[in-house]
Amino acid sequence: MIVTSTNTIEGREVLRYFDPISATAVIGANALSEIGASFVDFFGGRSRNYENKLQELYKSVVESLKQNARSYRADAVVGFSVNIDEISGKGTQMFMITAIGTPVLLNEIKHIQAEAVGEDIDGSVIKNKVKASLIIERYTGIYTMDNATAEFIATSRLTEFVPLLFKAMNEAGEDQEFKDRQATLFRYFDFLDKDQAIAILYGQLLSGDLTRAQFKIISKAISSSNLIDYDQVAKLLAGSLLAKKAALKVLTLDKDWYSAQDIAYLQTLKGEGLVQLFPEVVTVKESKDSITFSTPKNELDLELQ
Repeated sequence: MIVTSTNTIEGREVLRYFDPISATAVIGANALSEIGASFVDFFGGRSRNYENKLQELYKSVVESLKQNARSYRADAVVGFSVNIDEISGKGTQMFMITAIGTPVLLNEIKHIQAEAVGEDIDGSVIKNKVKASLIIERYTGIYTMDNATAEFIATSRLTEFVPLLFKAMNEAGEDQEFKDRQATLFRYFDFLDKDQAIAILYGQLLSGDLTRAQFKIISKAISSSNLIDYDQVAKLLAGSLLAKKAALKVLTLDKDWYSAQDIAYLQTLKGEGLVQLFPEVVTVKESKDSITFSTPKNELDLELQ
């Protein structure tokens, strides 16, 4: 992950800024080797021990900042700054180092253009499409994929990868390498144009052909990339029971901001407005000795928590 004190990164463009983050580390002065009354020459060997300890502390806090940024699925941290302060009192002395920065989502400035210009076709497009075809043909799972391939898929903007991505959503793994590679893959939707990403993700929700794992990852992609679209939600609410359940999940997600139109739409769902979209279906079976009430099994029991 790139960490820089500048506000821009050469050759990249910022797609999204997240809220600033910070990381702090504290160390007692007694942990700094040969520091205190015993040191003789500040510019000598003992001062190097002091510098080495502070350098270790600096690396630790930068790594902590990177981990915080990864939780946002960010690619870099810009506006990075670091401060080292001394804290003393009641006979104790400590050093505190604080790192601050802004996580950002990046994209290459020169995007792949999947279109012809006049009678000529960009050679890079052909090259990338051939590469994509080979990846799709040979794909057997996330575990068999290297990090470079996952990064290529995520940043490619090639719609050929959509079926592969929905297939990958059904894969499971517990080790960190698998989780990191899966997270890289699903950054694919961050690099698409917003309208295109919305069409793909909501189209899958409307299709009704959905597994629990796909549902959770699609919901996460919609939330993390701020792809909450109430026009699409209205379509889901007019669809099957499964589509309506998907709409409920999207409605529980928070948008970065709400327009007056958004608020007006949400107002229509207050009270009985939403309940009426879910008519209760009950089957009554009457026998000589008893009456049994039952509801049909849902195609998929989607969790709303």
